[in-house]
Amino acid sequence: MALANDLKHADLNAVLKTALDAVVVMRLDGTIAGWNDVAQHIFGWSFDEASGRRMSEMIIPPQHREAHELGLAHFISTGEGPVLDRHIEITALKRDGREIPIELSITFTKQFDEPIFLGFLRDISERQEAHRRQELLLAELSHRVKNMLAVVTGIAHQTARACSSLEDFTPAFAGRLQALARGHDILTVGDWEGASLPELVEALLGPYALPTDMRATFGGPPVNLDAKQVLSLSMVIHELITNATKYGAFSQPTGHVAVSWDWSTADRPEHLRFTWKETGLTGVKEPSRNGFGLKMISLSATHELGGSSEIEWRDDGLLFTLQFAAGGSIR
Repeated sequence: MALANDLKHADLNAVLKTALDAVVVMRLDGTIAGWNDVAQHIFGWSFDEASGRRMSEMIIPPQHREAHELGLAHFISTGEGPVLDRHIEITALKRDGREIPIELSITFTKQFDEPIFLGFLRDISERQEAHRRQELLLAELSHRVKNMLAVVTGIAHQTARACSSLEDFTPAFAGRLQALARGHDILTVGDWEGASLPELVEALLGPYALPTDMRATFGGPPVNLDAKQVLSLSMVIHELITNATKYGAFSQPTGHVAVSWDWSTADRPEHLRFTWKETGLTGVKEPSRNGFGLKMISLSATHELGGSSEIEWRDDGLLFTLQFAAGGSIR
């Protein structure tokens, strides 16, 4: 903190020393007379470097310099200044040439050794960035809500078409919504940046893999999924679990489900191969008509995940394979 020699004043020094914001003192001729430590930290100039130089050459961006000089001349002539005694938001220039947004308030005083302007400046870069992130978050939230309403509407419509009664519709529809909810829960924990495939499988299939049951096993390399893939794959796994509970491995005491995933077994290097294998059954035959669950799996694989899927019906169970370009392995 410092003042030019001809402006040494105990009260003004106290203002410069204790202020939490940057404080810049300017004379009527437009030169800098005071400059506290916060100003040095924000703008990069020491007081010795700034002292005596014109304000318009130091921290005022080129596009605002003419207006600054005209405003100063107007004040000297009339005693009026449109930016005095109020808060405004504008940009200021750092030593390295970067512009930063600031909140500025300017007062004119004759209480010290000579008439001076006191400028209080606050760097509001973080505030504006937080506001920008909030606007993006609200826009993203609105977008996701609209998308989710469309998804729920589609699920309700297709489930109703596949069910012959309200008694059939209610549990089927509720189960699909719960699968979406579990996907949302996982994404919420990760701030909607995505989630790992092992985490998703554990959340959905974990109850069937308890030591007391061991109806299912699963495993594979660490893989990242983006938010859309988490929701889509959660629906696919839910439909597989539902089918296994009604007709497949989970409906028989001898049935077992093995889930695995790997990069090396996929047809293309950048794709992941996800496998759901049911065993322990007898006399399994391919159904004459695919229900909504199997249709949803196929649609999710093709349209939502941008991949492909295949179901192979075997005498002792079924083999489901899904290939898609996942987010990538975690290294």
